[in-house]
Amino acid sequence: MKTTTRTGPPSFGRILMVATGMLMLELTSVAVVAALYGAAREPATGDGYGLTVMMLPLVALPATLVVAVAALVLVVPTVVLAAELGRRLGGAPEGEPGPWWWTPVSAAPVAAAGVLFLLRAVPSPRAALLAWAALVALMVPAALVARLRRRWLLRGIALWGTVELTGLVVTGGLVLGSGVLDAHEPPVATREDLVGTWTDGRGGTLELAADGTAKADGVMDPPGFAPLPGEAVETCTARGTWTFAAADGWGESVVTDLPDCVFEPWEIGGEDDRVVLRQWDVDGEETVGLTRAG
Repeated sequence: MKTTTRTGPPSFGRILMVATGMLMLELTSVAVVAALYGAAREPATGDGYGLTVMMLPLVALPATLVVAVAALVLVVPTVVLAAELGRRLGGAPEGEPGPWWWTPVSAAPVAAAGVLFLLRAVPSPRAALLAWAALVALMVPAALVARLRRRWLLRGIALWGTVELTGLVVTGGLVLGSGVLDAHEPPVATREDLVGTWTDGRGGTLELAADGTAKADGVMDPPGFAPLPGEAVETCTARGTWTFAAADGWGESVVTDLPDCVFEPWEIGGEDDRVVLRQWDVDGEETVGLTRAG
């Protein structure tokens, strides 16, 4: 005589672990897609992706803890609320998860509560709406999987998650390598292209003459860190020289020698034919950006 073992409702700990695993998988997938998209655009920081990759092992544990807290306060309540709504309004038997559609219905108010909690950090109603929609999009798949009663669910998430991420990386590499999506490269500049007047957008200018002389007039002198909005900054006015450090692609720069100015070499960046000269701080944030005047 065969006996069957019925799987009971998932425990709180199992729901939390599955929800955490799903959120980690979703966020990692978003990060991979964002990195592939960013590879076709000019980097927003001076560190590129190298430092980010090296920092991953250091941020893995703190990120997991943050995601676990998010699963605890967002996904677990969604699963519990969906089960309660399914029992009270959907007629689901006691202990049964109920129809799946109660999950997105439950995720909407829980996500709204999360956005309200972070309302001070949300700059506008439109941003709040986008944050709410993003939370719902992340919470619903995690909650739908966390409510399942299948065995080896965590192993399945790890296995299929690895397959999915590998597929994303391989597909992205093929797309970039085949030229369907061109990887971003800085515009090719010559010494002649750099001769002229450059402005920092704050009234400061840097003049690069063809004879190698340079003149800074009120250009923001970076103190080592990008200034905060509204923070007073020092400026530099001086005369000196400049040279063009040519390179193959990334690495081209303009080196200025101006007394009393602490400029690092100006990195040449930009998109298409729009050349930008940039200074970066120690955190990879842009401190000064110069564009051609006029």
